[in-house]
Parts: sequence; structure tokens; C-alpha cells
Amino acid sequence: MKAVAIQAMQPMQPIQPIQYDAIIIGAGLAGCSTAIQLAQRGHRVLLLEQQRYPTHKLCGEFLSVEVISSFERLGILGAVRAAGAVPIRHASVTTCTGQSFHSDLPGTALGLSRYALDLILIQRAAAVGATCRDGTAVTAVTGDLREGFTVTTRQEVFTARMVMGAYGKRSGLDRSLARPFVQHPSPFVASKAHYTGIDLPNVVELHAFPGGYCGLSQIEAGRINVCWIAHGQKMQAAGKGDRAQALSQNPVLAERLASMKCLTEASQSLSQISFALKGKFDQDIWMIGDTAGMIAPLCGDGMAMALRSAELAVPMATAFLQGQLEIQSLKRQYSHAWNHEFRTRLQLGRLMHYGFIEPAIAQIGVQLCRHIPALGDALIRATRGASHEPALAELG
Repeated sequence: MKAVAIQAMQPMQPIQPIQYDAIIIGAGLAGCSTAIQLAQRGHRVLLLEQQRYPTHKLCGEFLSVEVISSFERLGILGAVRAAGAVPIRHASVTTCTGQSFHSDLPGTALGLSRYALDLILIQRAAAVGATCRDGTAVTAVTGDLREGFTVTTRQEVFTARMVMGAYGKRSGLDRSLARPFVQHPSPFVASKAHYTGIDLPNVVELHAFPGGYCGLSQIEAGRINVCWIAHGQKMQAAGKGDRAQALSQNPVLAERLASMKCLTEASQSLSQISFALKGKFDQDIWMIGDTAGMIAPLCGDGMAMALRSAELAVPMATAFLQGQLEIQSLKRQYSHAWNHEFRTRLQLGRLMHYGFIEPAIAQIGVQLCRHIPALGDALIRATRGASHEPALAELG
């Protein structure tokens, strides 16, 4: 049997009959969405999450316009509304020199914390029949798609016909799998916190500063999510070692931060953030969401893409589990569908990201969008998928 070593474990045969059709590692948007859809199709699903829910996560917490239809299909739109999701219909961009661009979004986006949203999703997965375990870290995976997998956690050992990786931007599992992107250190660092003190009705703001950019948008309970990403060395140089000073070189952002109070319990930070294409299968583990590839936060479409990747994967997973799709065809079809759906968006997002962290390029870009509004609108539309909004009236 082909072995997938996660912690230098030796290949091992399943110690008991197959328990699950699919084990999903990670209960974020991609993992929960996949678990919900597979369970609704009658499959035996185990969803494993290392964090205890509810918990805060590093995230812009801006849900692009495409999510409305996804939430309705998952059966959680009412719960999202009840949790206080905030409608967002406009975007505003500024640079260090005071240049600005304002635009309408191509539909209604939402602001909702991951603290609230992930709990809604995992509860929905459990309600439709998936076995859900938070506070459960995976320590080893062995096996392959031909003979099945064994997944070891600190508490128990499970077996399944397939394993899907939905554990996010970066994990120790990536290093143990020797995924290529891990071999190339990334200079990008990010931080997120919730604030109070100002009102940002109906708008997501993006503020460039030397080496990076910062997004602000309202979430439930009147809170403001503040999330920035930057090239670590460039940011440190611009702020002479003081990150707050680097952010404050954008006068609009400086004014915003000075008017707000940070709620430290929601603070999260992460380094080594990679925008590389990571691969759709690694040693037969099926990768979805950010685990397969992450779009630049500048685009604000990461969570919508996670949901969409689950929608792409589930019909193929069902066909494989029912014996209607063999392994190589499964890999080929998923890779083709994933590339068709996301590859151009990811490449455009990466180009925009690298331009926006350079003050001179950011200034020129925002000036162009200001003088040619259709250009800015086109860029916004080019970095997201198809929008279907069947129930906007419910969200105000």
C-alpha cells in the first residue's frame, strides 16, 4: 500500500474495517461545506477540526457576493442572517498619498465573523448527519485512494475511503507531506483584530501602506474587522521597526485606527503566508479551499472560493465513492475544473497584490481606476465567480 507519512510513521494497514466514506481535515468553510453536502447525499462523513469551536480565526471576514446562493443551498442562510450578518454593497480604496477610488460591488456581500460563521457551519454539518469532532488534531495519515486511509489523532484512529485536506492556509501537515510550496519561505505576514468605535455601514475599505494593505469592514454587533497583510521586511523598513507606524503612513487608515478601540480577544497573527498554487492532490489526499491555493486578500474572494471548491469536489467525490469514477479520472477532472474556475483569478490576484504593496504602483493604479471607473469595476468582477442572489431581501 502507498503510504502518506505525516509524522515519520511507517506504512500501516487499516486496523479495522472502513468506518467512513470520507474524512475531512479542517472545519472551515471548505471542510464544513463539503461535509454538509456529502452527508446530505448519504455518505458517512467524519469532520475533524483541531480548534475548539467557537474560535476566532485570521480572516478578512468579508463574504463576497457569491456566498448568498451557496448559503441558501447549504441551508444556513437564515442562521447567517440571525447571527447578524451585515450587508456590504460598496468598496473604497485609498493610498498613502490620499488617492482614493470608490465603487459599488457587483451585488451584496456580507460581513460576519468566523467565530459565528464556522460554528453555524459545523452545527449544520452535524445536523445533516456528519460526525463532527472539534478539538481533535490529526497527527498522521497513511494510505491511498485505492486501498483506503488510516487517520490518526491524539485520541483515536479512524479509517476512510478518502481523505480531504481543508485545513487552511498553512499547517504542519503541509511540511510533513513535503508539499513544494513549504520549501520556499514566504515574506508575507498578516494580522487581524476586532475593533469598536466607528461605523462603516455598507462598505468594505482597503487602505494601502508601504509594504502592504489593510481591510476594514463591519461584522455583527457593530464591530469592525481590521485585517492587514504585508511584506514583513518592507513593512518593518517603512515603519523603522514599528508596524503601527507603517500602517499610519496612510492618513485615512491612521484616522480610522485612532478612532477605534481594539478588542484583543479576537486578535490573530500568521506568518509565511503563501500565494503559490499548492496542488490539488498530495499523496492521494484531496485538497480543497485554501489548502489547494489561496487568493490574495486584496481580492476579498477567499471564503467564496472555499465554498465553491467544495461544490466542485462533492459531485466527483460521490461518483468515486459509488464506483463511477476511477482514481486517475477523478484527479484529472478535479484538477481541470479547479484550474478552469480559479487559476486565472489567482494569477490576477497575485499580480494586483504585488502591485498594491508598492506605494508608487498603488497610487498609479488607484488614479487609473478613479479616472476610468470601468477599469476598477472590471477588476472587482474579474476576481470573483458567478453571482446568484436569490434571497437578498432577507438580508436587508
